[in-house]
Amino acid sequence: MGIFDSGRAYNARCVGLSNEGFGVARIEEKDAKEDGLKVFVEDMLPGEKGKIRITGKEKNSTYGKKLGTTTSSDNRVKPICPEFLRCGGCQIQHASYPCQLRMKEGLVRACLVRIGHFPEEEIKNCMEPIVGAQEMYYYRNQMQYPVEYSREKRCVNIGLYERNTHHIVEHEKCYLADPAAEIVRKVAQTFFSDLDRIDAAKALRQVVVRSGLLSKEMMVIFVIRKQVRIDASAFVAECEEALKAAKNGTRLISIWTEERPEGVKWKNPKGTWTNIWGETTIREFLDNRVFRISPDSFFQVNSKQTVVLYNKVKEYLRLDGVLPRMLLDLYCGTGSIGIFCSDACHHMYGVESVESAVIDARNNARANFIEDTDFFCSKAEDFDFGAMMPDAVIIDPPRKGCDEKLLEKLLELAPMRIVYVSCNPATLARDLESLFKMQQDKGVQYGIKKICPVDMFPQTTHVETCVLLSKLSRAQK
Repeated sequence: MGIFDSGRAYNARCVGLSNEGFGVARIEEKDAKEDGLKVFVEDMLPGEKGKIRITGKEKNSTYGKKLGTTTSSDNRVKPICPEFLRCGGCQIQHASYPCQLRMKEGLVRACLVRIGHFPEEEIKNCMEPIVGAQEMYYYRNQMQYPVEYSREKRCVNIGLYERNTHHIVEHEKCYLADPAAEIVRKVAQTFFSDLDRIDAAKALRQVVVRSGLLSKEMMVIFVIRKQVRIDASAFVAECEEALKAAKNGTRLISIWTEERPEGVKWKNPKGTWTNIWGETTIREFLDNRVFRISPDSFFQVNSKQTVVLYNKVKEYLRLDGVLPRMLLDLYCGTGSIGIFCSDACHHMYGVESVESAVIDARNNARANFIEDTDFFCSKAEDFDFGAMMPDAVIIDPPRKGCDEKLLEKLLELAPMRIVYVSCNPATLARDLESLFKMQQDKGVQYGIKKICPVDMFPQTTHVETCVLLSKLSRAQK
């Protein structure tokens, strides 16, 4: 296992937090070869000292286990969830919320400096303080619950995965989920454990619950290995009874199945979607806008904090007081960002690769009485922009970031400003570095004007970031 002794207990001091929520500890053993070795340890916070044991090495990373604490951090709090150390849903629930915000702000800054290779002073001058969430629990409007069928007990277990495993943690409730989603999870566990529904139980892979936290409308998606009969009416009746007893106010209005054989990932275009009961969409409200959401459409998981994020995008679009004539919204999903920001431009167009999301976006524009807009179904990097001359572009790509072909097209479009909304600081930094390298061979140059992290995911290591890029004038170049 390398230079270290896996059976020895080492003194270590935690100096930071990793992207995954591990404590970054340094071994403090002057008589040992391992002195100064960086080890990733669960349940350690910056400033803490304790005993650790080395457990293994993967690629260039060394991992350890905490054996005890000699010095505890002032930022340590008691996790509200009794399953925190087992469940993979949260990573930093043991840290105070101000500590979580500092960690995320530092993560964004570090990625832009270390991965993007931007000057630290430049990033510091552009970066605004992170915007924290008002509500740190019960904020998730979408939950994907894996299902485990026990042949011995002939019942199902529906919950969340244990850390770094595919074993399901039995828990009383998830403190991040919409409480109504947890009610439905418990109903589903009892429902599919009935021996009369054994065929459906064996076919079930996931139970996905999507909620309109503000509309109080709910959709359930049964992800199945093969087509199987599910008594949707009976399931709805049991859910309604449980929701009514809890006085939750949420209504289950839509049930879908997605046939997805083993090995096929979530939202695979080859999946077979079937609406087996009720409506085909649910609604959610963001400020004074209403949005319809299909089962396979992307929508931000924290509805209330999404309003904060989108207001920041709108602020960046109108930063100098001049409204963009034409706004282009790429990776637009159900059109939520563009429609929310439609009062900050004259004309708006969106591009999205998921057909059902494009249909939702068009319907959402009509529902919000927004004219002079249209949405196109295409991969953003393959879209023919033709004679489009947008003044501003919003890009909100998936975690993997943008395709390089799209970055080249952005430089050809040469809008006055680009607002990049990212859920992954690492790919954000990579994309910005690529864009800035490409522009050296183009007749246009951009500079980072504003950066603002927004905490959409309290208790986890994830963070959203909004970046404003402005086209430089000849004098600025």
